Amino acid sequence: MFIEKRSFKNSRSLTLAAIYEGEDKKAPTVVICHGYASSKDSVSQRDISKRLIKSGFSVYRFDFTGCGQSQGSIENLVPSVGLDDLNSAIADFGKKEFILCGTSFGGYVAILYASQHILLALALKCPVSDYPAVLEANQEEDKESRRKILAESQKIDIYQLASKIKVPTIIVHGDTDEIVSLSQSNKLIKTLGSKVKKLKIIEGGVHRLRGRPMQKAHEVIIDFFKKIC
Repeated sequence: MFIEKRSFKNSRSLTLAAIYEGEDKKAPTVVICHGYASSKDSVSQRDISKRLIKSGFSVYRFDFTGCGQSQGSIENLVPSVGLDDLNSAIADFGKKEFILCGTSFGGYVAILYASQHILLALALKCPVSDYPAVLEANQEEDKESRRKILAESQKIDIYQLASKIKVPTIIVHGDTDEIVSLSQSNKLIKTLGSKVKKLKIIEGGVHRLRGRPMQKAHEVIIDFFKKIC
């Protein structure tokens, strides 16, 4: 078993934190992108990491700008910043072939990345694909953060970008998600350009999956990876 606590710089010279762990560095690696205002060390990220390692994968998980142990202000965390963070993390990670897994905001960032790069596989957990709709339904979000994310996401046709994704893709989404409507993933799965793609609806799953719904989502994702890799 190896566990490496790592740090790297993004393009704005901020230091971001990461963990690279597993049983074998030669094993297929899953790069994990957490959700907005979450971290690499959340209950969900630690659970899926443990399960992935037990299933023979290694894991590289990092904190976005302003989250967890990374520097910066979360007010500046918009999709383009998240994508820059991810690109910087991948440069630090060093492998050319890997699996990408993104949750919520991290799922949106993962879609942006996968539309431009080849991956072994892609997993999206309760991903945001229509940010204006999410922000309209969740007015409690910080006003400045909402304004910045809204301004940027209105210029992005995420469904058109999703049509460029050709890698095997699994989407898991709770049937009672109160933040990101299941209808977004229903539309996303239809627009994905992947020949191998699957949408699994998690019964009783809210947006921040916990307990049995979380476990089920992670089992589905890992089973998909095993079949592909």
